[in-house]
Amino acid sequence: MSDEVLAEKADSVSHQQLDPFQQRFCQAPAGNLRLLAPAGSGKTQSLLWRCLELYRRADNKGRFLIVTFTRAARDELRARLSSRDFAEVGSAVEVVTLNGWGFKRLRANHHAPRLMTTEFEKSSFVRNTLQPVWKRHEAIRKAMEARQYTVEKILVNLIERLKSLGFDHEATSSGPAHDQIDFLIELGLLWQIEGMIDQLAENEILPDRRLETFVDEILPFWVESCATMISQALFTLEDQKYVAFLDLRRQIAEGRFPTGGSRYSHVLVDEFQDINPLDLNLIRRIVDLNKADLTIVGDDDQAIFEWRGATPHFILNPEKYFQRSFSTHILERNYRCPRNLVTASQKLIINNKRREPKRVEAMQQLDAEVQVISRDKFVESIDDVMAEVREFLAGKRAGARLAILSRKRAQLIPYQVLMASENLPFCAAEDLQVFMSGAFEKLQRSLQTCAMARAAFRSPSLIDDVMELCNLVKRYPLKKAEREALASHLRASRPRNYDDALDALAAYRGPLKTANEDGSASLSFAAILRSLLSAPTVKDAIDALSAGFAGLDQDYGKSQEDIFYSDPPFLYLAEFAARYEDDFQRFLDDIESARATLVRLPGEEDDSGTAEEIWRRPVHLMTALRAKGREFDTVIILDANDGIWPLRRADTPEKKEGERRLFYVAMTRAKRRLMVTLSGRIGDQPGQPSPYLREAELS
Repeated sequence: MSDEVLAEKADSVSHQQLDPFQQRFCQAPAGNLRLLAPAGSGKTQSLLWRCLELYRRADNKGRFLIVTFTRAARDELRARLSSRDFAEVGSAVEVVTLNGWGFKRLRANHHAPRLMTTEFEKSSFVRNTLQPVWKRHEAIRKAMEARQYTVEKILVNLIERLKSLGFDHEATSSGPAHDQIDFLIELGLLWQIEGMIDQLAENEILPDRRLETFVDEILPFWVESCATMISQALFTLEDQKYVAFLDLRRQIAEGRFPTGGSRYSHVLVDEFQDINPLDLNLIRRIVDLNKADLTIVGDDDQAIFEWRGATPHFILNPEKYFQRSFSTHILERNYRCPRNLVTASQKLIINNKRREPKRVEAMQQLDAEVQVISRDKFVESIDDVMAEVREFLAGKRAGARLAILSRKRAQLIPYQVLMASENLPFCAAEDLQVFMSGAFEKLQRSLQTCAMARAAFRSPSLIDDVMELCNLVKRYPLKKAEREALASHLRASRPRNYDDALDALAAYRGPLKTANEDGSASLSFAAILRSLLSAPTVKDAIDALSAGFAGLDQDYGKSQEDIFYSDPPFLYLAEFAARYEDDFQRFLDDIESARATLVRLPGEEDDSGTAEEIWRRPVHLMTALRAKGREFDTVIILDANDGIWPLRRADTPEKKEGERRLFYVAMTRAKRRLMVTLSGRIGDQPGQPSPYLREAELS
């Protein structure tokens, strides 16, 4: 190779497409690096230029593993890697999701592994395959016999959550378990365990809420369940990482280290701020097995997934968690956001204490349009938002996209209903498909029962309807014996209509979640059902469901950050339903229209061409949690009120910082226009502007 060609190659990383901060990172000496890359700073190309630089230094040798956490990020990296700039190093770079890399290990080390991806598959696994396990644990056995479907979901969540939190079923003594709990306390993640303990205690699986009791009585069940799953090659998506971690640890202990072309010389992890303890364990083993240099890339200011076990501690102090030193580089130029939004976002995020100080310069010289709309009630801003959507769609700008971002899933329900009823082209992230949830189906059936009761004739399903409503009065359904006894009593009364059935319910004296002394429980149940079935309007009916039916407050199996059932349940839906007055059928028709639309929408991890086509739609509805990594011409942030931004339950400095990071992510998605709505009243409570608006100087 000529001296001229070598000189050209040596200088290529200093090419004009890299700014000085990107160049310093790419040209840094070999070793472990931490790249802090704020929103829109060009981290993807920096990552690939770094690989090319290292490859050339090693005389076109070396092998690179780039780890991402979503298929979208993986595909973007692969697409850029196939460009002319990186053709030289393309064959030496493997880009994978951490789950995908783990699944390769599953296939290599376990015969015919089967992935359980649906809630039905996982619940069936607990119910059937794990039956010999839970039958050995008396409290779990009794709970399964009393409330099978509820307990199945709790156990599915328990089995997966403990893995993601870094517990190890091969370390069977209580000592390592207590050590892991201490580690979670250090990370501020103990609330994840406490949430599981609450569910277990409420279902009488645990006699108390002490951590020691959890370790002594629940972890043995978890250990046996994990062993059973692995022995039968039955895995969940989380097991792709968990079992890969176990396999790698075993390989390292046996001294079987890869050599030559099978060894990664460099491991680079994107979005490192989003990793949980299991991810950390797996990445550490990959790096240790390959004796590789490690580069971690991310932004501590965008660490927003603590609700699923991630923590900013890992990116803020990597030396502690990898036992190796890191040199830090920061990308200080924002190429995505308008100048005023960069300034506002920095004024906001600087209020966080747990972060690395950064100086971020806006490269765009134009400002975004910023509009704050304040209305007395949040339902009054719905028309403002819909007018914005219609005007945006009428503009027909090629490739332009608008996002409606919320803190709570419930905030988006009115927009899903309205857009579906108007046949507007929109896309909803999969975590927003609350219409497909079990709890929402129960609400829909309850309102259908209201409509039947208003018709004042005997429905063929009258007894079943009343029984279903009774199941929803308390947090958990009636026990099997209670259901059978009550149903027999109601049938014997031969009710002609719903009023007759409620009179028979009031006269019942058998047990209803309590001893039912003097029929107190029966009278209470009957009064609650009557308040629903006699509701004069759709809003009154939903209010009655919210006030009296605790069984709709929870939908176990959802994420910890399920914000559909809070402040109080169905508040947003009830306020929106006021416009339907007493027209139950029109409301139900519009809800069904929304359900029919949403059921066809794929998740963001869908690989099909149909999925890609749908995600190109011009209007997107999503929680701010789903917006990270995306950008939109127009962003609408709903209800920027205190108690929503931040959530009311963010009651510690750490939680408030997490909420501030989420608002930072939401506002930095906008490229041209940012619209924020404010409400003077949320339900019966007066609304105050979010403190984040003041900090960002947006109001």
